[in-house]
Amino acid sequence: MARVISTIMYNGQFWIALVEKYEDDGTLLVAKYTFGPEPTNTDLIDFYLNKYHLLQFHICDSRHRIKKEFSHKESERNTKKSFQVFSEEQKKFLRMKQKERQIKKNIEQKEKYQLKSKKRKEKKRGH
Repeated sequence: MARVISTIMYNGQFWIALVEKYEDDGTLLVAKYTFGPEPTNTDLIDFYLNKYHLLQFHICDSRHRIKKEFSHKESERNTKKSFQVFSEEQKKFLRMKQKERQIKKNIEQKEKYQLKSKKRKEKKRGH
């Protein structure tokens, strides 16, 4: 029976699923599926139930030794690195959202000022 490992990760632009299938004869098959925005639980369930069987697996050189288990310290370091990358990406995202809100606020203030000045001019004319 083949062993399958699925990893859901963010590659900087999209959320992807990297699927590794280890056959009994030692071959390694790899496939990738792109979700786009962050997948919800229903998206993941839909992927595994409906789209998994449509994946095209590619044979990969399995000469490289794949580490199956990490020591406690290694797993802590990996988790810490992952969290740092995540927090940096989150900060970038929040800064971008803040800039968008600021631009939107400035546009709204300009429109409000123009409307106010238009009303003032019409009031001065006496119409």
